[in-house]
Amino acid sequence: MAGQAVVIIRDKQWQVSLATGYLELIQGLSNISQMSSGTGMLFDLGYDRIFTVTTKEMLFPIDILRISSAMTVVDVAHDVQPGQLVTSDTPAQYFLEVNAGEANGISQSDRASIQLTSSPSPMQIDVSSFVITLLAMVLMTSLVRVS
Repeated sequence: MAGQAVVIIRDKQWQVSLATGYLELIQGLSNISQMSSGTGMLFDLGYDRIFTVTTKEMLFPIDILRISSAMTVVDVAHDVQPGQLVTSDTPAQYFLEVNAGEANGISQSDRASIQLTSSPSPMQIDVSSFVITLLAMVLMTSLVRVS
């Protein structure tokens, strides 16, 4: 994971893992059997955009909160069951996945706060990005040789 943070919205607080790299964003909470209460995963997409969240590989229901770059909740999806697709028409930079029921009482326009508690060291290598880049270079080299 890219690091840890605390997300606070209204009187609720979650200790979260950050997902910022491609594989983290795709994997998310897939195939995890459960989460402790008061924990979750915060996905950072880098900028406000419209996106779809899939719970295809999820093993338990979750609440999904979309948060704009202005740190405002723009959408809340409650009790999303495994196997669902959730799309919003409102752009957001972040989305927070927490246990179903933990986002009760939170609504659009509520303010959010994200406080980093740990982050990767500057020298930490994103192995997945390295491997993908390496494979692409090998493939390109072999295609050039064939030509």
